[in-house]
Amino acid sequence: MNGRLTIGQLAKLTDVPPKTIRYYEEIGILPPPERSDSRYRLYSETDVRRLELIRRARALDITLPVVGELVGWASNGTCNDFQGHFLEVVRRKLEEVDQRMADLEHLKQDLNRLEAHFVAAEKEVQVDHTVLECSPETCTCLGGARENQKHTQEVKLCLNQARPKS
Repeated sequence: MNGRLTIGQLAKLTDVPPKTIRYYEEIGILPPPERSDSRYRLYSETDVRRLELIRRARALDITLPVVGELVGWASNGTCNDFQGHFLEVVRRKLEEVDQRMADLEHLKQDLNRLEAHFVAAEKEVQVDHTVLECSPETCTCLGGARENQKHTQEVKLCLNQARPKS
């Protein structure tokens, strides 16, 4: 690459929309670019590599604050230092994925039980009342009596806790 790229050229080269590039600059993940005399943003080959790193990290579902750390390590450290930090990030992400997969497996089991219940109870459903008129102790319209509620609430709580806030 000779010279500098405009934001449109950078966007096309990296497959990152200009609006996203400006956002990354705004939150500090990308440094402010040089400007031309007419105030156009101008980007270097280093900016291309930096943005490709950001795009790849985001594709791995790495949060923006951690992406910012990775960009800092890539800009200021050696390749070995960067790889060590990135390895830590990857290991943490793997732990998160394992937990989400376990939570989803529990959810799948609950959905399979509910599906089986509805298939088995299809012939038992009474059409002379609405679901909200059912007795929670005896009605199976919503998937079972009260004994299943505690388990369902525990699964919902587990799933809500497993989602990282970003």
